[in-house]
Amino acid sequence: MKTMVSYGESNSKFLETVGWGLDNENQPILDKSSYVFSGKLPLKCLMGFAEDYSRVILNVKQELILIIARSFKNSYIGEVDANVKIDEIEWRIGHIMPSDKQRLKLLNRLNESTTTKVKIGYRMWDLYELPAIRETSSDIWAVKTTNSLERPRYIIIGFQNSDNADDRSKDVTQFINAGVNNIRLYLNSEVYPYERWNLDFEKKLDSVAYYAYDNFQRSYYGKDMGEPMMSIGEFRKNPLFIIDCSHQPDAMKSSTVDIKLEFETRKVKFPSNTKVYALILHDAYLTYSALDGSVHLGTP
Repeated sequence: MKTMVSYGESNSKFLETVGWGLDNENQPILDKSSYVFSGKLPLKCLMGFAEDYSRVILNVKQELILIIARSFKNSYIGEVDANVKIDEIEWRIGHIMPSDKQRLKLLNRLNESTTTKVKIGYRMWDLYELPAIRETSSDIWAVKTTNSLERPRYIIIGFQNSDNADDRSKDVTQFINAGVNNIRLYLNSEVYPYERWNLDFEKKLDSVAYYAYDNFQRSYYGKDMGEPMMSIGEFRKNPLFIIDCSHQPDAMKSSTVDIKLEFETRKVKFPSNTKVYALILHDAYLTYSALDGSVHLGTP
């Protein structure tokens, strides 16, 4: 979901190395004679920390934990079961080796300020799933309750048919519009967006949703011009709905924030077997001590 809104056409060739946009004809990372594949996946595609923080981290142990899915059926499309075997995974990190003079300066700086902790601010991505939206004309999803420091800045919402999961013959990355007419985000008493969307995909009344998708790169990355991956026609076939709540009133300083999403449809009810994903992008902070390597969740 994050890749679909963060990258554009100019990144398409780079994304092929991570297995993005492949089909029966275009599979440059797969050797069709031996069925061996390889790829390179930058951590910035997976973690907000790797995307936002670009400074040197000094004297801190870093670990990367990978959890393999119980089934690979969601990672390919085919007529028969495939036996996917991962032989090797490498984690490559750039290291800076200071000169003896600079190393001495660093050690002296650490010894002078033994209590100083380095503060790191970044934007975290948290994915939540509603297994089944109710088959009614409207539904409210109480997503979570969080603290004020981790209030959402953006929420990316996608609808999918539950029948696609664990079925190798179907595309598990395909999103649907689910006949949605309006989506509203509630952060306690604050509502986003302010105006109703009044969508109707059957009549192609969906430009406001596409604008929110197109505007994400300008707002999130501070770009002068966005470069959406999908045209409006492609968006209608694979829609993602983005709510920008980055501009919040200063008065909103409650210690806890209740996050709720409200969905409405023009039809009698939402289609059956429809699940909802919400990718919440929020501020996060941690501190670390370069002297002893300890890391703690912290505030700016």
